[in-house]
Amino acid sequence: MTTVITDNRVRDREAYLPLAKAFAEDAAHDPGCRGMKVLIDPEQGDRVVFVSEWDKKEDFLAHVHGPSFRKHIPGMGPYYVSGTDTFLETV
Repeated sequence: MTTVITDNRVRDREAYLPLAKAFAEDAAHDPGCRGMKVLIDPEQGDRVVFVSEWDKKEDFLAHVHGPSFRKHIPGMGPYYVSGTDTFLETV
């Protein structure tokens, strides 16, 4: 199993959060996704973190090109500043 931590910096986090939550709800139904959570850092108002679990890394990579990504990312894009993905494997 693969855990992906997507650590984003955004502008207007309050406007971004409903979009992020809708994205996470849809992404949870993508093939290989075992769930996705949206987390905030109460001390950094521009930080939003997605933690998702996937059967395998390839499932996450397919998700990036899939329908939930295409549906939600254009609306989230204006708030996105930067981000990183970290891939962790379960042992």
